Amino acid sequence: MKKIIKYLLCLMMIFTMIGCSNTETKDKSNTVKILCPAGAPSLAFVSEYENISKKGKIDFVDGSDQLVAELSKNSSDYDIIVAPINLGAKLIASEQTDYRIQGVITWGNLYYIGTSNEALNQTGELGLFGEGAVPQKIVDTVKINTSLTPKYYQSATLVQQQLLSGNIQVGMLAEPLASATIAKAKQAGIELSIITDLQKEYGKDGYPQAAIFVKENNSYDELFEAIDQFTNNDYNGLKDYLEKIGIETLSLPSVEITVKSIDRQNVHYKKASECSEQIKDFLKLFNIDYNKNMLSS
Repeated sequence: MKKIIKYLLCLMMIFTMIGCSNTETKDKSNTVKILCPAGAPSLAFVSEYENISKKGKIDFVDGSDQLVAELSKNSSDYDIIVAPINLGAKLIASEQTDYRIQGVITWGNLYYIGTSNEALNQTGELGLFGEGAVPQKIVDTVKINTSLTPKYYQSATLVQQQLLSGNIQVGMLAEPLASATIAKAKQAGIELSIITDLQKEYGKDGYPQAAIFVKENNSYDELFEAIDQFTNNDYNGLKDYLEKIGIETLSLPSVEITVKSIDRQNVHYKKASECSEQIKDFLKLFNIDYNKNMLSS
C-alpha cells in the first residue's frame, strides 16, 4: 500500500512539474522582448503590439547596426530579433550568435518605378540603393534588361529625390516608399508608376528577406500563431492597428499608403522549416552555406 501511495505521489509531482513548464512556455509569449527593424517588417507585429506591450516590449530601430550588435551579444536582453536573414545566418555560420532562425516574415518589397516601361530602353541613369546588401543581390540576380546605367546611392531616400526632381526616369524603391513617391510625384505633376516587380522576376514567391531569430530553448508558439493568422489572412484590422499604434512609431508613411501597398510589401509569416530550400538558395547569393542547425528546433 505504501508503495502505491509513493507511486501516486511521484505521478502527481511529475504532472505538477509538466503543468508549471507549460505555464512558463505560455507566459513567454506575453512577456517577450522584441527588437525589430522599422518599416515593412514591423507590420508583422501590429496585431499583437498591444498584447506584447502590456508585460513585454517591442523596439523598432532604423538600420542594421543595432540588430547585428544584439544578435552578437552573449546575453542580449531581447528574446526575439528580426533581421535580414543573410546577416543573422552569417553570424550563425561563424558561431557568433546563439540565436536561430524561427521563421521568415518578409518576402521582398523592391520595385522599379519610373515614367514608363519604355524608359528602361532609353539612355540615362538607373537609380539604385543597397549596394553590397540584399537590394544589389536581387538586382544582380534578376538582371532586368535595360540600357540605363546603374548608379548606387547611399539611401532609398536619395533615389526618391532624384525621381521627384526629374533627374532620373527610373529608380528602385522599396514599398511602402515606392507608393509614397508615386503619390508625391503626382502632386508635383509627375507621372510615375511601378514598372517592374523584382520579386516576380526573382520567382519562387519572392525571397526570404527579414527573418525572426529566437534564443534556443525558448517557445513563443502563441505569438507566432497570431502573426501567422494576421499576415496570411488579409491583414484583418490593419488600419485600426496602425491608427492605435501611430504610424510614426513604425517609421511608415501615411496609414492610407501603408494599407494600400500592403500586398506589395509581401509580409507573410512562414516557419523556417517549411521554406528551408528557399532560405538555402537565397543564402547562396551571399556565399553562406546553409545547414539545418541554423533553424530553431
